[in-house]
Amino acid sequence: MTPREIIARCIEFRDPPRIGRHFLTDPIQGRVWDDTDFACVGYAPDPKFAPQPGAAEWVTEWGDTRQTINTGLGEAVGFPLGAGWEQLERYGFPDLAAPWRYATLPAEVARAHAAGKYVYGHVPSLMLQTIDLRGMENWFLDHREAPEQLAYVFDRIVELRAGIIAHYAAAGVDGVITWDDMGTNEQPFISPAMFRELYLPRYQRTIDQLHEHGMHFIHHCCGQVRSYLDMFLAAGCDVLQLDQPTLMGIDWLGRNYGGRICFWNCVDIQTTMTAGSLEAIEAEAWQQIWQLGNHGGGFMAKAYQQPESVGITAAQAQRQYEAFGRHGQYPLVPPGGTGAR
Repeated sequence: MTPREIIARCIEFRDPPRIGRHFLTDPIQGRVWDDTDFACVGYAPDPKFAPQPGAAEWVTEWGDTRQTINTGLGEAVGFPLGAGWEQLERYGFPDLAAPWRYATLPAEVARAHAAGKYVYGHVPSLMLQTIDLRGMENWFLDHREAPEQLAYVFDRIVELRAGIIAHYAAAGVDGVITWDDMGTNEQPFISPAMFRELYLPRYQRTIDQLHEHGMHFIHHCCGQVRSYLDMFLAAGCDVLQLDQPTLMGIDWLGRNYGGRICFWNCVDIQTTMTAGSLEAIEAEAWQQIWQLGNHGGGFMAKAYQQPESVGITAAQAQRQYEAFGRHGQYPLVPPGGTGAR
């Protein structure tokens, strides 16, 4: 069975032989773990907006100004719609459906499939992309003071997503991910009622399009968003990717959502990977596998992509890698079980 088939079985609860895994990340002290069932693809960025070598600040094709911190992604510090919504009249959204952006995509997907990989692409987020356009403070106020303008931008992003997904589907991509952090450690950024009104219908449109093409929807989300999860399920979200699963509670997630949605998690980067012992890393990995994956599938392991940025050491990463491998073979054994591998 190829890794691609294993991942599909994990997501769809069709009795995979093991959990899915992705451990290929940025290096830790020069070391990498070259073990993954996945291949990530995307549309080509506009080279006119690429940061120059050594540049600490640059402007993206969305018009936001970014400054580097400790990764190549940087942080938005200048916002193209930040001075007022009147700027929207002359704002130009990037053309993300342009054919030149996808010239090499079919070949990339074909190579990854030939290697047995599950291929996923990315699309722009609703929350984070709009925050980069307006700035965080404006964005919070917009939900009360300018919901129509905010909804207009959301709809334009959904239209851009639709064009991207059409290209992905034509190339044979298996799934699509969004990165959209939605809360603090204590609560969501916005109320569940407001999320239901402004965001859920737009997520639904994207997910419906993906499912029409037989593709999965993968959603990365940081923050305490228990109150959103039923809405994610209602919209048809296939995979929830969490870097901080203990925020909502691993046992709570298992009791309420195990067998209903697939999780693609690392050991918690805040409470366990960096703050806990190697034994705690092992214990949490095993707990997640059992609570979230003991449903004929439903769990996959994903190491945090920028490990050095949060202080993960090579020893911690190695223990996570070993633990997910040791306990991730079906039939699963409960934590502390005598049949532990």
